[in-house]
Amino acid sequence: MKEEVLTKLIKQTPALAFVEPFLETHPGAELYLVGGAVRDALLSRRTPDMDFDFVVRGLPGSDVQAWFAMQGDVSLVGQHFGVFKFMPRGSSPERMPFMDLALPRTEAVSQGSLGGYKDFDVQSDPSLPIEDDLARRDFTVNAMAFDVRAKRLIDPFQGLTDLSKKILRAVGNPEERFREDLTRLLRAIRFSTELGFAIEQTTLHAIQTLIPEINKEREEDGARVFVVPREIVGLELAKALASHPARAVEVLRLAHALPVLFPGLPAQKEYDEPLALAQPHELLVSVVLLLRALSKDQLASAIHLSGLDRLPGHSPLRLDPLDVLSLVKALQTESSVHIVEGMPGSEFERRFMNARGGALIRALEFTQQKHAADAARRRRKEIEDRWLVDHDETIAPLLSGNDVLAAGVPAGPKVRLWLDGIRDLQLDGRLMTREAALTWLKDSLARP
Repeated sequence: MKEEVLTKLIKQTPALAFVEPFLETHPGAELYLVGGAVRDALLSRRTPDMDFDFVVRGLPGSDVQAWFAMQGDVSLVGQHFGVFKFMPRGSSPERMPFMDLALPRTEAVSQGSLGGYKDFDVQSDPSLPIEDDLARRDFTVNAMAFDVRAKRLIDPFQGLTDLSKKILRAVGNPEERFREDLTRLLRAIRFSTELGFAIEQTTLHAIQTLIPEINKEREEDGARVFVVPREIVGLELAKALASHPARAVEVLRLAHALPVLFPGLPAQKEYDEPLALAQPHELLVSVVLLLRALSKDQLASAIHLSGLDRLPGHSPLRLDPLDVLSLVKALQTESSVHIVEGMPGSEFERRFMNARGGALIRALEFTQQKHAADAARRRRKEIEDRWLVDHDETIAPLLSGNDVLAAGVPAGPKVRLWLDGIRDLQLDGRLMTREAALTWLKDSLARP
């Protein structure tokens, strides 16, 4: 049954149409689907951005590169360990991740390694048994391979048993495996969250013991840098929090990782309760709820230490630190109906009438400040109905800065003050046309 599932996956995935021609063209080669694709297929967990990674055995790297170059875009990314990135013709990075095509390889920790994810001496060998390649992997559920030609699952570390029991277990000695590459500590937290798996006790104990080392630093070019880059920390945390906010924080707390990555958070488990209301992919809301008790200085430190400000600009998981800082401050101060209803219109617009404002309303509601959340929703709807706009539409201002200057206000900060005053009246419905706004401005400037 499990082999049928994997065979069906390959046959029904258009991007994998190269598999049969490859096997026919290279009768002496072995092709293995490995890693997360095997795991997820056996869990019936098909995601739109599923990674497909293959190991090619019995064929020199030059032959692998030459053949796949005729099937799409291929580039060598590991000169000494035979790893290629491949994008089949007809596909694109916008539709799917690049595939990894690798020769079987072994890894040995580099001399003087402090646990960096690149601190390995890697050797590829086309004749290396696939079991030896699997032995270097992080968790048993990721250390399975499907022999595409023989239609046979290779599972030397009982990953299938751990899948059935929903257990995440390190391959080999957990502490050794994590010391080799400290990023595996974060991958364990992320996989446990995404898959809903319990972390096996020996593996969990190793994580709890080693998690402080995630903030270890070393000297590099005369500067102190983190051994585990913050962009990797941020990406793993963001993936976990985006997949299941409450479970992510539960696993982080179980792994003793919260005080390491977010110093200053309250220790009480009850503090986590609002996160149970946040939905998957509400990353900004989840982070704001998590950090809501921190001071401004603590917030800046936690965001930097956790790497949540280091994700690349194109990432859908990227957070703007200013959004987090602003929303936490607002959550701490704008907790009453009186404050929301009494706020000037221009300030209310900046606070609530955008994506950031939607997140703030959700956070207010989840932290038992429902009356303030309802007041914000009610006022936002009144303004939108008055000006016939949807949530994602901008209400055009009645006047511009040039209009204020033309009325006789000198250039400088006072222009913004007058514009905000006009905007307040516009959003409250007291000025509805450009002509009325110009008249109000003229009359106001004429008053002594």
